Amino acid sequence: MNDLKKHHDQVIEQRLSNSHGASESETPSASGSITGILRRWYIALLVFLLLCSAGIPAIWFLIKPVYGVIGAIRVAPILSNILTGKADSGEVSNYQSFMYTQAEMITSDQVVQRVAYDLRDKDMSFFKNEPTDLMTKLKQKLKNGAVSSDRASMLKQGINNEVITALPTRRTELIKVTMESTNPGEARQIVDGFIGAYMAVEVDSSIQGQNRKLNVLHEQRAGFATKLEDKRNEISQLAQEYGTSTLGDRHQMMLQRVASLLAELTKVEGRRFFLEAQLQSAKDNTELVVGSQEVLKMRRDYVNSDQTVTMLTANIAKLDQDLIVLSQSLASTNPKLKRKQEVLKILRTRLVEKKKELSESFDNLMAEQVNKISNNKLADIQTELQQTVVFEKHLREIYKAEDANTIDLGRKQLTIDGMRDQLKLIEEMHITIRRRIQELEMEQKQPARISVAYQADVRYIEDKRIKLTMALMFGAAAIGVLLAFLKDKADQSLRTPEDVVRRIGIQMIGTTTGFIRSEKMLPQQMVEDLQAIRANLGLLDGGNIPKKLVITSAGPRDGKTTFAINLATSLSKAGKKVLLIDGDLRKPDIRWLLDLPSGCRGLHDVLWGRNFDSAIRYVRSAGFDVLTADSRDMSDAFELLSLPRVGEHIDEIGRLYDHVIIDTSPVLAFPDALVWARIADGVILASLAGKTTAPDLMEANRKLSNANVKILGTVLTNVRMGHSYYRYGYDYNGGSRPRKNAKQRNRNLLLSMESFEDSGVNS
Repeated sequence: MNDLKKHHDQVIEQRLSNSHGASESETPSASGSITGILRRWYIALLVFLLLCSAGIPAIWFLIKPVYGVIGAIRVAPILSNILTGKADSGEVSNYQSFMYTQAEMITSDQVVQRVAYDLRDKDMSFFKNEPTDLMTKLKQKLKNGAVSSDRASMLKQGINNEVITALPTRRTELIKVTMESTNPGEARQIVDGFIGAYMAVEVDSSIQGQNRKLNVLHEQRAGFATKLEDKRNEISQLAQEYGTSTLGDRHQMMLQRVASLLAELTKVEGRRFFLEAQLQSAKDNTELVVGSQEVLKMRRDYVNSDQTVTMLTANIAKLDQDLIVLSQSLASTNPKLKRKQEVLKILRTRLVEKKKELSESFDNLMAEQVNKISNNKLADIQTELQQTVVFEKHLREIYKAEDANTIDLGRKQLTIDGMRDQLKLIEEMHITIRRRIQELEMEQKQPARISVAYQADVRYIEDKRIKLTMALMFGAAAIGVLLAFLKDKADQSLRTPEDVVRRIGIQMIGTTTGFIRSEKMLPQQMVEDLQAIRANLGLLDGGNIPKKLVITSAGPRDGKTTFAINLATSLSKAGKKVLLIDGDLRKPDIRWLLDLPSGCRGLHDVLWGRNFDSAIRYVRSAGFDVLTADSRDMSDAFELLSLPRVGEHIDEIGRLYDHVIIDTSPVLAFPDALVWARIADGVILASLAGKTTAPDLMEANRKLSNANVKILGTVLTNVRMGHSYYRYGYDYNGGSRPRKNAKQRNRNLLLSMESFEDSGVNS
């Protein structure tokens, strides 16, 4: 038991931490993973050192720097004309495309074969797989100087693997031949070999190409000369009929004559149409005359001029006036008036009949006259129409003949014009070919378009060892961190309150600190931790700490006995009357920890109903009573706790104290804790940071829940200062000014966790 400093109790107004958080099945926080990795930093460091010590020397000894050897060929985009001195684009219409074509030519099979032949006597490591047999080499040399096929295939393989490349450089006139190798001397020889072989092939192909072009152009010039002579003869033959090859004026006159004939023919056709219409009109003239307005007027005048009609009309008018006068003075039934009306009716009837008779007479006379006139006119029209038809036929024949002659002349003119155009094109092609022949002959005398820009040389060095070393270090660090992370994930031990909340989801009552910067301040921190736990227990039960508390754990060595003694000490120092019962009948440790006399069987006597006063022991240094147990009867522990009056005895004892704290055996070890839990008002599960595992605590919580007991929560003991629920208490109190004339007394208040760990007691 340690001597610790006493501290004045302070009023703790701290709310109970909400520990009902997410279980382990939910998403873990990133800070928890980082914390786990930091806890196992030594794994990451060890892996890092092992991998780096083995990999870095291997990188620097096995990997050699790569030298980039580059030679260049210049391709001029513009050449100066040898005659005029002016810039001429020459034959290159698409310069960029031409550059890529030449780059492909550098790595073509023809060039590769020539390079392999030129390097046949060179002893190079690049061709280390070539035949070494002397007879094989001699046979290859005897085959008309043929190069080794193995060397050519190796060069081709280097091109395919992009060890040897030929690419045009953007915005320059250069095609760079590049080779990457660990042997710069061999790379220079191979690059120069490609440049030399390409130039040789290019010069030969250029000369042969120009000769082929000249031969083709000479053949075409001879062919176009023959075509010129033939086309001129054809034009001359067509022009002999008219004495000239220009037929435009003659054709224009013929067109005017055809136009005049067509106009006259149109006029005659119009006259024929008119006569045909008159003829048809004359045939229908009778009906048209009778029905015309003029005929109606003549009929009306003829009828009205008759004397009888005139007299009847006058009589009717006079009689009508008389009737009007008489109707003013006589009644409508007067006989005189009726007679006059009958006379008027008769006269009117007579007038109508007379007019009808005269109209019929007029129509007959008119019909005779019209027939006579129509017959004469119809004969005249028919005669003129026959003459017009004959004239039209004759005129149409003349027009067709003239039109055919005009079209034939126009076709001959078109044929001559077409031949002239063809003759002109042939002449232009002949001139162009002759000019191109002259240009090619002059181009053979001007400087070459393709030349060597510079020979092969080392242009850059690529040393991957530094990058590979950095990558190895980074990978080693990542692997170390990964292993530390996996180790942390495999570790089921609980180290912080966050681990308990996240994995178990059980209520956190508080923590006790086991590690602190100053050993002298550890007792003070433990006092404050227990004060916080007391405050939280009070908040759980409406301001009052439960009277009968069972302190248990999931397994052995989880700090339950230490916490039970410390909690009893804290409550007693707060002025409470406390009884501490060692309920672990299997392995009681409280007697040994509190240095009590041996042979005490207080709990056994009480459970059997014996005197309680003689069974308890008072611990003066801690200020509470203790009811110890004896491990000699551990085989009868469960049967003893299962007695019917055990609960009644504990209740009778509890009436004498403010608080009864019962330390039991582990939940997962024996069923004793479940029996004690049903007797008490609440259960506190003690867990030791870094030792208690999540599955054990979860299983213990499940067993207690199935027993229908009240689980207040858990207390995580021996945590580090940074993981304490009230981690700022030490700095706050330690930073305050000391009171003047303050008296301090050393008293035995609490038992530290370290004292039990050093003693080796299973608590």
